[in-house]
Amino acid sequence: MHFQDSLPRLPIPKLEDSCRRYLKAQQPILTAKEFKETSTCVLKFLSDEGPPLQKLLLEDDKYNKHTSYISGYWFDMYLRDRKPLPINYNPLLVFVQEQNLRYNKPLVKATNLVISSARFMKSLRAGILEPEVFHLDPKKSDTDLFRKVTGLLPSKIATYGAYLFKVRIFL
Repeated sequence: MHFQDSLPRLPIPKLEDSCRRYLKAQQPILTAKEFKETSTCVLKFLSDEGPPLQKLLLEDDKYNKHTSYISGYWFDMYLRDRKPLPINYNPLLVFVQEQNLRYNKPLVKATNLVISSARFMKSLRAGILEPEVFHLDPKKSDTDLFRKVTGLLPSKIATYGAYLFKVRIFL
């Protein structure tokens, strides 16, 4: 979490760009007739409902400088919905068959999953997990010096310090 405070905010895409990307994604899966209808709907959205909604989004973003515009919607999707997350939202959760058959029992697997999750949370809260980083130049950045320097930097500027080492942070 050390880099969290200095991560750049996500920019809000232009409405026209979002609509263009949406249509581009739809074209391969729609028939010509369906694509024409969809294009008409998108054009109507761009001229009617879209601009006021985009304006509301920009205003909301202006008052939430501490986070990215998408955070609220992301948390709503995951935290307000009471459906079980692994079944309804995670794209993949695989239980590998163990060599020792006693570890394949559902109760044992569920217990191990809960214990592993608790260990992860304990490690996260203790601040001992390293963030996922992409080393553009591992010889320069995948070093003790990188870890020491970025660890000593205040969290408000730590991401920028990582950039100097040619590292990109993923949270």
